[in-house]
Amino acid sequence: MRQMNKLMDKAKALFTEIKTHWDTPAEGKYVPYKEYKDVVFAVGSNYAGSKVLEYIGFWSSCYLIMHHYKLPYLTFSVIGILNMPLGYISALMWWLVCDNLGFLPKKTEKKFYLVYGLMMAFGISTILFDYSTLFNQTGTFIRLLNGFEGMNATACFKTFGTHFLYTGWVGARNIFWRKKLLPKYGRYKYSLYCDVIPKCVMVILIGWLPVYNIPDVATRVWVANLLFATYNVFGFANNMETCTKSISPNLQERIYVRSYPVKLSHFFNTISGLAISVAIGFLKEEWADINLYRYVIPGTFIFFAVMTMYFAGRVKERIPQPPVEKKVQIKFWDGMFGVLRNKYLLINTVVGLIDSLGNGMLPFATILYLYTFRLSGLPYSLLVMLISFAGTPPDFLSPYFLKRFSYRQIMIFYQASRAIGNALIAAAMWFCGDNVNLCGTICVVVLFFMEMTKTVPTTAGHDMNVRIGDYQMYLSGERLESFAGVFGWFTDPIKNFVGLIIPLMLLGYGFNSNWDILFLDSSRANIIIVPLLFDVVGFTLMTIPYFFWDYDSKKQNMVMEVLKRRAEVTEKKAAEEGEKVSGGYIG
Repeated sequence: MRQMNKLMDKAKALFTEIKTHWDTPAEGKYVPYKEYKDVVFAVGSNYAGSKVLEYIGFWSSCYLIMHHYKLPYLTFSVIGILNMPLGYISALMWWLVCDNLGFLPKKTEKKFYLVYGLMMAFGISTILFDYSTLFNQTGTFIRLLNGFEGMNATACFKTFGTHFLYTGWVGARNIFWRKKLLPKYGRYKYSLYCDVIPKCVMVILIGWLPVYNIPDVATRVWVANLLFATYNVFGFANNMETCTKSISPNLQERIYVRSYPVKLSHFFNTISGLAISVAIGFLKEEWADINLYRYVIPGTFIFFAVMTMYFAGRVKERIPQPPVEKKVQIKFWDGMFGVLRNKYLLINTVVGLIDSLGNGMLPFATILYLYTFRLSGLPYSLLVMLISFAGTPPDFLSPYFLKRFSYRQIMIFYQASRAIGNALIAAAMWFCGDNVNLCGTICVVVLFFMEMTKTVPTTAGHDMNVRIGDYQMYLSGERLESFAGVFGWFTDPIKNFVGLIIPLMLLGYGFNSNWDILFLDSSRANIIIVPLLFDVVGFTLMTIPYFFWDYDSKKQNMVMEVLKRRAEVTEKKAAEEGEKVSGGYIG
């Protein structure tokens, strides 16, 4: 009885707390409880909509690509290598535009628009004309291009041109939209407002355009690449969840927002996954039914897109940063050397580079559900929900674990647990791969426990990324989130070429575009074990960089205090100059 009374008292106190600070946050805090509710619906809808989009994408794990398009598995790595050189050039301009929030000197802006315009013109010309005919058709260069898996010289030139068109288009609109929308909607939400309608249109077109009926493989590859490049211009990533990283200067409050309302919002993802899975069970050909991509996915996505936009404007960004009105122009070399001073960004970069050992790996969970258990419809949905739910209880305990353990301890434990989990799955595939029920059960149990150990490190990882941005601002006065891509100059080529290793090895096992081979128990085990072992090595090595992570809460509080004082000084100075500023916040 006494325990019951204590629980009732706590419940009453919580109710009073919520009622009192529903519209106005408590002293020392920044987020009212009403906004907690808005976070649940905004983040949840955005997350669910993004999850729906995982059913369509230009990657080998997409069933649309696997079954209908029948694109060779190795082709995706080839396209990545073809696009890599231009990525170096475009990155330089992208960093300047993004970290200057689209506000460039007039002369620089005109030059950027000119370059982007020329890129688009060249890209369109390569799509309209076959530039491969300008070269000797029996020469080494053309023979090399014709030798690519699922490609030929014509397709290679058009794929390269598509990347030029995509880069120019995205770059030009990036300047325009940032200048127009960022001051009003914030750093992370503005893209939703300019992309949501065309994204809905493209989701519909992907289901209805009969690109997958093109008989020639090489033509089908470059046309599909063009279609999905256009689709990728318009974003609908987890912008709202990213926004919550900047919802409060108060570190503890930020953790609570991300641990409770954000995690509660993932219920929307469960709803969307269940709805689509049940709908698949009613389709005539289940996963292989084209109506899945014509009606079910577009309808579900549009619903969550509307929900996202309705609640997005109710969530604010509050971490102190220079107001748009007082934005200092960032010079190229200042941005470059600024990020190179950030020790913690370097640690994250090294971790990401080591993680690339698993590039080219097939989606194990999908293979387990679809090819090992042959599931679809409601059974598929229930199994996915079971494993996903495993991470929910630990997720709500994130504030406790983040107080009790350091980020270093959490991330080392996380990577070690991933290595052990993948090793156990590989062992199950090796020793009992021909026993579907036994092997599948072991894998499900391991995935369940891996999901349990995933959620707290994920929350920690989000806050670590925020701390990296805060520390960067402490070092250089700007967050330099795009200039951080300078590390990609060195890591991306390595990642791209490493990404060829697993597909080439799997090619030796007879796996390329014939996904039906995964229904054979012996073949499936061999195809899965090799990438799993790569991941075991990668996860083990990923523990090493985290031994150098020493960014604790004490250091973070010191950084935030400095940033707050800087914002106050900037605001005061602007007020003295008779200018109107946004109080040190954007949005």
